[in-house]
Amino acid sequence: MSKRKTVVLGGIFSLVLLSNTVFSQVTHSPYSSIGIGDVLDPTTASKFGMAGLGISNHSYYNLNISNPALLYYNQVALFSAALLIESKTINQEGFEPYEAGSGQLNHMALAFPLMSGKLSTSLVLSPYSAVNYNVSYVAPIIGHLSDSAQYVSKGDGGIDQLTLSLGGELFKGFSLGVKASYLFSSIRKESASYIPFVGTNYYLSTYNERLSFNGFLFGGGAAYSYKFGENNSAINIGATYDLETDLSSKYFARIDQELVSGSTIFADTLANDDPVTVKLPAKIGLGISYNHKNVLVAGIDYIVQDWAISKDPVSGASLYAKREKYVFGVEITPDVASVNNYLKRATYRIGTSYTKTPYIIGENHIEEFGINFGLSLPVVRFSSLDFGFQFGNRGTLTNNLIKENYFKIYFGVSFNDNRWFLRPKFN
Repeated sequence: MSKRKTVVLGGIFSLVLLSNTVFSQVTHSPYSSIGIGDVLDPTTASKFGMAGLGISNHSYYNLNISNPALLYYNQVALFSAALLIESKTINQEGFEPYEAGSGQLNHMALAFPLMSGKLSTSLVLSPYSAVNYNVSYVAPIIGHLSDSAQYVSKGDGGIDQLTLSLGGELFKGFSLGVKASYLFSSIRKESASYIPFVGTNYYLSTYNERLSFNGFLFGGGAAYSYKFGENNSAINIGATYDLETDLSSKYFARIDQELVSGSTIFADTLANDDPVTVKLPAKIGLGISYNHKNVLVAGIDYIVQDWAISKDPVSGASLYAKREKYVFGVEITPDVASVNNYLKRATYRIGTSYTKTPYIIGENHIEEFGINFGLSLPVVRFSSLDFGFQFGNRGTLTNNLIKENYFKIYFGVSFNDNRWFLRPKFN
């Protein structure tokens, strides 16, 4: 095996081992304290520039991880990875705005053709959900309104997924794909309260929870491309479906009472890796796009997942509602074959998305809106440097709720090379 392939495959293996720290901080939001946190749609840096559009629109030089049926368009070996950087302002009536930021690896993938132009496969490591919050506030003690207590709630982690996909063309223009994802990692939450007194000898009560995940998720996709005219323009349609699954989990809970100096006074384990089940609902994606002469691509995606069936694995309480996402995206490549003008070979993208999140606080269904921009700069051998930017907001200030305004930067690389799996020859 060549040194290049050894480095790539070794990197993926390392990320499988380290993914709990690599992907766990992909978000920073008080809303992620609910259930398994923010549920994420898989995307690459190039698709991020179009707000994640990818269910029907294929690409020859950028990996599509939204619909496995479109994998076969990649006719060379491809390695893809991306970093996500986020800056966020969290607002609530009566409080000073809180600034937060994060940066982490968002995905890593390897794909290669099994039968050029007919069948391809991919291996992708990415987050399925993410938890990251830290909230502190002071509130009166029930029954003793003249006294107040300090409350601190924080959590991190999430569910990661390692996905093996296979996609191929059944007949001209029509393709099918299947995928199997191994879901793993854990979510850690901590809630603490104390009544501050003058001095240092006051008690701190802490409730620690850990939910560990282990299981499989299966899904598939279909796509059809109808070409017309003499310039290979096409109408593309696509659909994806992830099966409903019961994810095996283990629940750990412990309550501690200690002095603020750190000395433990009392500790009791309430649950020691007790088996519980987390239900992940089925997920449906539909998309349609138009490709004009391989210069202009425009499309719409719709994703729906009814999280109302998912209950808290410990209390059995309802946590979520139906999640719906609408995406519209456009990309333009002025002239991919231009020799004299580098900027004509670049790809420019714009997109927008509206999401009715699964979070319901009181009677308020939390909504999210984002505007995206993207750019792909070609480098040697059809590879590219991919940039994506998003301005967005989530939530509302009404009814004492939280509104988040954020800016995200997505930076990715795609290496395409048809020599990875060719046997070298010497004269």
